Amino acid sequence: MFLLFALSLIPVSTAWIGANAGAVAPTVLYGVVLLGCALGYYILQSVIVAAEGEHSQIKQLIGRDYKGKLSVVTYTVAAVIAFMWPWVANVLYAVWPLFGLYRISAWRLNK
Repeated sequence: MFLLFALSLIPVSTAWIGANAGAVAPTVLYGVVLLGCALGYYILQSVIVAAEGEHSQIKQLIGRDYKGKLSVVTYTVAAVIAFMWPWVANVLYAVWPLFGLYRISAWRLNK
């Protein structure tokens, strides 16, 4: 439920940051919402792995999940940085998902 709640806040926070580009409060809120989404997904993934077992196929596909853990760290750092330099936080918000797309395409090519 937490993941769904966090995901439901994305349109509101995106509209606010779009209307007030460069402002501190919308940038911080956007980071907190993204952090909530990352935490919610990590919790959901952990519950699924716990239900399926450590030797399940899903656990093998997830592996150590460095990107999931780094997402939480990245969004936390970006939300804190947004208090001083909102534009740096916006760059982190934009660049981090691109890294995920790169990793997904590299994984599919190696399959």
